[in-house]
Amino acid sequence: MVPERDPAATALNGLLPLRREYTQAWHGFDRNEVRQYLDHVEAQLRRVLSERDAAAAQAAAATREVESVRQQVAALEARVEELKKPPERLEDLDERMQRTVTLAQARADEIIKRAEVAAEKTWASSTEASTKLRERYSKLVAELDKQADLLHSEHESALAETRAEVQRLTVEAAQRRELLDNEAERKRRKLEREFDASQAAQKAALEKHVADQRTASKNQAERRLAEATAEAKRRLDEATAEAKRRLDEATTQAAQRTTVANRKVERLAEIREQARKSLAMAEDILNRSETQLATLPEEAVIPQAAKLVGGDTESATTPAAPVVPVVQPSIPKPAPKPAAAPKPAPQAAKPTPQAAKPAKLSWPPAVEAAFKKSYPNATVKAVSKEVAAGKTIFEVESIDAGRRRDINYNPDGSVILYEEELKESEVPAVVMAAIKKRYPKATATTFERLFVTKDNSANYEIILKGAPVKDVVLTPDGTWVSPKAGK
Repeated sequence: MVPERDPAATALNGLLPLRREYTQAWHGFDRNEVRQYLDHVEAQLRRVLSERDAAAAQAAAATREVESVRQQVAALEARVEELKKPPERLEDLDERMQRTVTLAQARADEIIKRAEVAAEKTWASSTEASTKLRERYSKLVAELDKQADLLHSEHESALAETRAEVQRLTVEAAQRRELLDNEAERKRRKLEREFDASQAAQKAALEKHVADQRTASKNQAERRLAEATAEAKRRLDEATAEAKRRLDEATTQAAQRTTVANRKVERLAEIREQARKSLAMAEDILNRSETQLATLPEEAVIPQAAKLVGGDTESATTPAAPVVPVVQPSIPKPAPKPAAAPKPAPQAAKPTPQAAKPAKLSWPPAVEAAFKKSYPNATVKAVSKEVAAGKTIFEVESIDAGRRRDINYNPDGSVILYEEELKESEVPAVVMAAIKKRYPKATATTFERLFVTKDNSANYEIILKGAPVKDVVLTPDGTWVSPKAGK
């Protein structure tokens, strides 16, 4: 059997590890020395505990060995008892077997004696070791108790001294604080009196300065008002004289132009009368020439000849107009008129403004439905169709609440990418900081957000002025896309 553990040893196990932190107090022991002593005591306790555990393990091993021997003895005794039973048949009884039984009995007795001696010896050594360990534990616990009592008493004395010292320092600090408060109050009142006197003097000086400035400003304003009035009157007189001169010149030029225009009208009336007379004479000559326009007998064979050569029947049947010499009447040439001033070029007639009709948009129904579903309030400016790499793309340009937006669609209505105009305040600060760091002298004029559905990338395109590049593209976290960093 395994011996029961001593309750004192079990309680000692609860002490490990030893307490190392104590309340700090003035006039105490050296912390390093206390810790070194505690480390030494703890090491001794651990060594004693390990020796106790080793002795207990040896006792347990001896107990297990005794139990094993007892089991072997029991097995041999059972075998002997089985051999002692009377045989059922005569041939089973044999002298050799009887000797074997006798030898087995002797062997069993010998094993039992040896086991009992070994068990008694092991038990005695285990008991002695346990007694020694218990005595050693008791001594160590007593020493620890003494050290703890000593430390506690020294701690209490140091704590009492510290409290007395703190009480004394507190009283002195209170007295010192009262003196400092009185001194500070005296200085504060002195400073307040000096400050009030200074403020009063400054206020009086400022009021005098303001009054002087006000008087000077009033005089200067009156002087400038008089100067401005005189200058305005002078300019008004000059403007009036200039306007009168220009009005007289314009009146003279208008009279001259009116006279020239009347002369031109009279000359045109004379030319019109001469032209009317010439037309009357031409009409009289044409009336007298009608008798000479009758068809001659020789002209009757022309339609038949036309049929023979396959000419046009309709044109052949139509009689050809005879060539009649027309006598041009002599129209008297008008006398050469004096060179007139060139007429001003007539102004082109202004087209009458009409309401512009919206052009019919050419886009697939799927694209139209997708756009109107996403942006019902947007106004479409233009729709263009492009073919790139064998794929058809529809670009829709629109304005929504004053914001420009360009979207590229597939024919099925799915979005490829879109560009949306932004305000500067809508661009992330890291993006603007990156641009300012790389191009400190550049000015941003246009801000756009680019979104590509293929890789779900949303970048920012900024148009720059005063930079080596026209535009830049950055990610929302300020990473350069175009141009690449370092270029």
